[in-house]
Amino acid sequence: MTAPDKYGQNVAIWQMTDPPSIPGAAQALADGIIPHTVMWFASASQRGATLTAPEEGMATWLKDANRLDIYNGSAWVTPEPSLVTSTTGLSAAAGFSVLDFFGHRQGKVVSIDLYLTRTGGKLALVNGNLPDLVAATVPSAWRPTHSTITGCWDNGIVHGGFVIGTDGIVTLRTANDDIDGGTNLRFHITFLRTT
Repeated sequence: MTAPDKYGQNVAIWQMTDPPSIPGAAQALADGIIPHTVMWFASASQRGATLTAPEEGMATWLKDANRLDIYNGSAWVTPEPSLVTSTTGLSAAAGFSVLDFFGHRQGKVVSIDLYLTRTGGKLALVNGNLPDLVAATVPSAWRPTHSTITGCWDNGIVHGGFVIGTDGIVTLRTANDDIDGGTNLRFHITFLRTT
C-alpha cells in the first residue's frame, strides 16, 4: 500500500501484494482523499472538535456561516475574492461626455469613479436647489443591487450629491452653485452589492 497516486496527492493505493482487506483498502483511500476535498461541518466548533490537527491546504464549508475556509498552516482563513477592474462601459446622458471611468469590485464591495464633462448649457440652481438631471448610466456589473445609493461629486470649486439606482442611472441631485457648460465633474461612490 505504499504506491503513490499519479497526481502526487499522497493517496495510498492498495497493492496486489498487500494482505487482502476491503475495509483496509477503503479506509486507506478515504484517508487519502477526504483531506483533499471540501469537508462540510455544521459550525467552526464542530470542525475544531473533528479536525484536531488540520493540514495546510485543507478546505472546509461551515453550514451555519455559509462560508468556505482554507487552513493556511496556522489558522482557518476565508479566501479573499479576486479583484475585478474596468475602464469601459460608462455611457453619458445628453449634455455630458465621458472623460474617464474606473471601477473596482472585490467580492460584494464596489467602488467606482466617473469623470464627466458638462457639454450642454449651464445648469442653474432653482431656489437654491439643483433640479434632478441624469448625467450617465454605469454598466450593469457596477450597479447597486438592492436600492438607490447616494454619492458625492466635485469639480474643485462646485460640489454636490448624486444618486445611482439599480438601473445604473446616475442623477445629479444637489449642488452648492451653478454648473457652467464645459465644467468637469468627478463622481465617486463605494457600496456593497447584495449579490
